[in-house]
Amino acid sequence: MLVQFAGEFDRQVTERLGLRRATFVNLAPDSPSSRLDADALRGDAHTMDVADGAFDHVIGHAGLHHCSRPHQALYEMYRIARRTVVSVENQDSPLMRLACSVGLAGVYEHEAVADGGGSTGGVDGTGVPNHVYRWTRHEVRKTIRTFDPGRSVPIEFHAHWLIGTDRALTSGMRALLGEKDSRQSAPRILAGNAINRGLNSVARRQGNIFGFVVRKDLARNQPWIAS
Repeated sequence: MLVQFAGEFDRQVTERLGLRRATFVNLAPDSPSSRLDADALRGDAHTMDVADGAFDHVIGHAGLHHCSRPHQALYEMYRIARRTVVSVENQDSPLMRLACSVGLAGVYEHEAVADGGGSTGGVDGTGVPNHVYRWTRHEVRKTIRTFDPGRSVPIEFHAHWLIGTDRALTSGMRALLGEKDSRQSAPRILAGNAINRGLNSVARRQGNIFGFVVRKDLARNQPWIAS
């Protein structure tokens, strides 16, 4: 498998899951945000120097929204994958748009750049805060159909509310949780867990965490394509 947009967290997760045949690559070849060892693949997520179908599975966690051309980066993931593309991103939904409008969710990712010391964590791995590009199910379907119009490609979708993490907290969310700074605290954990449980019980489909699995291995020719 290829783990795109990879950092220390992604390496730790793959090791914990026992996924030993993984190749890691970060968003941009010169980005300091990867914090990976020298054995990692170097490349640009928008134009990967990798052959079509070179990896069985291509996985990307919380990276597309850091790309200046997220659809192009998703295309590269799709092109390189032979069997599946797995992506975990932010979802666009009525509740998320409301949260952004009242300051409970970020429109630009200032927190990640601050965590990167002002030199990384933003768009294309730079120190410029990226716009948090949020996806919908319909947009993912349209995008994959555009990539591969001659085939019908199944896509699995999953959504979940997960708020209260350090980078996800805006000043408005910290105020809601009763915090004055970004340090982890027991009240935040308790309040965040309660909010997440409530939202997942009544509006899970609109969750801020949005995952989709593109099943190239199950793709079939369109009925109007001659066999």
